Amino acid sequence: MFPVNFHTSVFAVTQIFIMGALGFYLVKLKIITEAGLKLISFLTVNLFFPLFIFYQIISNFNIVHMPDWWAFPLVAIILPLTGLCLSSLLVWRHKRPHKTAFLAIASFHNGGYLPLLVVTALPLGLWAGPAYAAVIFSIVGFDICVWSLGVWLLTKEQSKRMDFRKILNPPLISMFAAWFIVLTVGPGFVPAIILNPIHILGEGTMAFAMLLIGGNLGMVSMSKVNWTELSTVVLLKLFILPLVTLIALLILKLNPLVSFIAMLNACMPCSITLSIIARNYDTKDQPLINQAIFVSHLLSMITIPIFLGLYGKLVS
Repeated sequence: MFPVNFHTSVFAVTQIFIMGALGFYLVKLKIITEAGLKLISFLTVNLFFPLFIFYQIISNFNIVHMPDWWAFPLVAIILPLTGLCLSSLLVWRHKRPHKTAFLAIASFHNGGYLPLLVVTALPLGLWAGPAYAAVIFSIVGFDICVWSLGVWLLTKEQSKRMDFRKILNPPLISMFAAWFIVLTVGPGFVPAIILNPIHILGEGTMAFAMLLIGGNLGMVSMSKVNWTELSTVVLLKLFILPLVTLIALLILKLNPLVSFIAMLNACMPCSITLSIIARNYDTKDQPLINQAIFVSHLLSMITIPIFLGLYGKLVS
């Protein structure tokens, strides 16, 4: 039902690296400074991401056309929680110097840009539209999780206790505002004269995000890599979680589209949003976070086609 091949998956991941490479070299050439990265981070978190989320929900959230819509954000919430449980077992058995950062990067997947690219690149035929909408819905669940639990994990050592001012951030507020509008007065309540500028500004989100990721990598010395932490994260994120998800889907026999979205998200590398959050809140473990994002995305060029191929043979 959902044909997958190695070429389309590699093509999707390569696009991310091209944009990230631009940010990397702009920093290396000193065109973008650390102060510039902080400005990009501030604008991404407080302006572009909220507008992107608002537009996507207003434009794609339709209960009538997709009655099982609630399953897609639920899947995107269950996956990070599963990753958190698996990574917590390792933290519980061994003391780690980057405990909360390790939990975050081992739990949260790239829940937005990369799945959209993969779905766009795959030859899904009549399933392309529903699959694209399903990914958008899953982003809602992912954003709820990463902008609440993710922010808390990365800022936990600074605050010592849960700071609701950090959890109640612009992306989360934007998300709930869009839901409220759709469920009460309908998406048509927002006039085009307002929605169109929101769309245009929101479309720049991923470009700025990738400039930020590449720029952050440009500020990090790759000679100081914690290979123990990094290899454990990659093992959990790219092999164990997809394998656990594949086994669960074989047992549960879910709706085909829900099943596909679950497997697609489970294959994703570490979340690029974590780097944006870490930069925005100036957390101390940014090198480990950025290294994990870089290495996991690089290796995912191989692991995504492998696990989606297994899914196509065993489940689809």
